[in-house]
Amino acid sequence: MQYISHNGIDFSRFQLGTVQLGMDYGLGDHTAKPTKEYAFSLLDLALSRGVNTLDTANNYGESQKVIGAWLRTVPAEKRPFLITKIGPFDHSSDAALRADIRRQTEGCLRDLGVEKLDMLMVHNFEDYERSPETVRETFLEMKKEGLIAMTGISAYSRHDYKQIAASRFDAVQIPLNVFDWGRIDDGGIRAMADAGMMIFVRSVYLQGLVFLTPETLDPRMDFALPYLNKFIDLCKEFEMSPAVLALSFVLSLDGVSAAVLGVQTTEQMEQNCALIDSVRKLTPTQMNKLHEAFRGIDPRVINPGCWFNRF
Repeated sequence: MQYISHNGIDFSRFQLGTVQLGMDYGLGDHTAKPTKEYAFSLLDLALSRGVNTLDTANNYGESQKVIGAWLRTVPAEKRPFLITKIGPFDHSSDAALRADIRRQTEGCLRDLGVEKLDMLMVHNFEDYERSPETVRETFLEMKKEGLIAMTGISAYSRHDYKQIAASRFDAVQIPLNVFDWGRIDDGGIRAMADAGMMIFVRSVYLQGLVFLTPETLDPRMDFALPYLNKFIDLCKEFEMSPAVLALSFVLSLDGVSAAVLGVQTTEQMEQNCALIDSVRKLTPTQMNKLHEAFRGIDPRVINPGCWFNRF
């Protein structure tokens, strides 16, 4: 397992996303929420393979409660680092906002069965953007009180990364993939890294697009075919599988700390752990070739909401 150190803490570069432990989620043959026993087996396997960071949220169904129950079976010295997220918030008044943030935080503490949250994130950037001072002050107050150790914000590519960089929070979680260079080129990701924020990335495989071939690509997505062919050609040139290249790309970017990957089976867990061990830092030449291939990409390719629409 690969790790990265921040403020004296070693984080696995594979962060286990756990939404699937608490609710029906995903596509394919394994969409149903697993049994408690199977969820525990997934978490045990992750821990045994060196995954020491879990990502969850208070709206991921029963995920926090499942993790909390599992933590009671784990020796204290082996307990993983927990990242959870809260929101949306009550903005009816400043007092209501502060009270709601604290109420949701207390719920996370209770569900996870811990006295202090390792990292608490604002789940919806709009909650932060609407009342940045109050949200920031409340999070920092809870940090000083010892309720949380680190703070963070979860965001999408459309959000204001410069505002996130100015938040003084410890971390951010964003979507990022090999086809999408927009927030790299405009300096948004660099601004967050320069602010000292840890950057966690999700949607690395762009909902599985990197695994498709011209034969398996839905005909309604023919606009993506030229870019998919370029990606396949670069995989061959770099002698890397699509999964390894996609993951190597995000983890080669300066400032990116880890990738959040979800799993639904023990086989997927083993595969993701092996993938992290296969990742290598791309050379400047390789990064430039990827940039050249996907600069000015058709925006529909990186917006799954447009995939099956005709314009």
